[in-house]
This record gives sequence, C-alpha cells and structure tokens, in this order.
Amino acid sequence: MSTRGRKPKPSQLKRVQGNPGKRPLNRREPKPQSAVKRPRGMRGLPRKFWDEYADELERIGVLTGVDTAVFRLAAEAFGFAIEAAEQLKQTGFTVDGRDGPKKHPLAQVWRDNAQLFRQFATEFGMTPSSRARLQLPAEAEQLSIADELMRAAAAMIDIDDGTER
Repeated sequence: MSTRGRKPKPSQLKRVQGNPGKRPLNRREPKPQSAVKRPRGMRGLPRKFWDEYADELERIGVLTGVDTAVFRLAAEAFGFAIEAAEQLKQTGFTVDGRDGPKKHPLAQVWRDNAQLFRQFATEFGMTPSSRARLQLPAEAEQLSIADELMRAAAAMIDIDDGTER
C-alpha cells in the first residue's frame, strides 16, 4: 500500500536543490556507491541521451549505479518521443479514418513518452523548475543539465515550426 502525501525527496537531491524547510536530512538513507555503467543493448537516441547526461548526473551525485534501470527508462522514453515526433513531421498529425481525418496514433505515442520522460526528468532534477531550485557547488554552477537537454532536443527536432536543424 502506498504512503500518503508527497513522495520523499532523496537526501542527495535535497542537498543539491537546498533544504528551505530546514528539516533534518535522512542520515540512514542508503548511499549506493556503485558506478554508473550504460546498460548493454542501448542504441540510437537513448544511447546518445545516456552518453550525454549520465556522467554529469553522476558527478553531481544524483545518479548512482542502482538508478541505471530508471535512467534507462528515461532515455528510452526520450528516444521514443523524439522518433515519434520525427515521423509525425513526415506523415502529418492526421490520418484518414472511416469518418474523415483523425489524430495520428503517433501523436499519442509522442505525448505519452514525452510525459513519461518529463516525470523521469523531474526525479533526476532535470526539469526547468527543479533546475531553478538547484544549489550546485561553485565548480558545477557553470553547467546546466536542463539547458543542454533542451538544446540537444531542439537540435534533433524542432516540433514548433516543423524544420530540422
């Protein structure tokens, strides 16, 4: 049975984002020490996503070896969303149905995977709102994961105006 209320935030994410409520951090929280390794069999966009962001998230302490399965799901959702968007650019957003044009099924694939990725990105502190709360150490302040992510996504496909870059 699930617990009530808001999901607890991992202590490391609290350290990075700050602890405005000054509540005590969980000192007994498990601290996995295993290294992050890319799972075998990753190809295409998910692999590029992994290679681009896993090292940075590991460096700031948000991603550990036990998180690889969840981070892989985030990478796969990112890849599916981008691939669906690219196919939608080529085929259009509607298909012919019995009663006239209807929404292309890939539009729902894009929406579902984009939403799933956004949830995973929030878990890893990669969304703009979670980035606004980040309080990184001085040497890490010059790097912005969310900016790099958005730049990479925009470079792969620009959904707004339908042009490739």
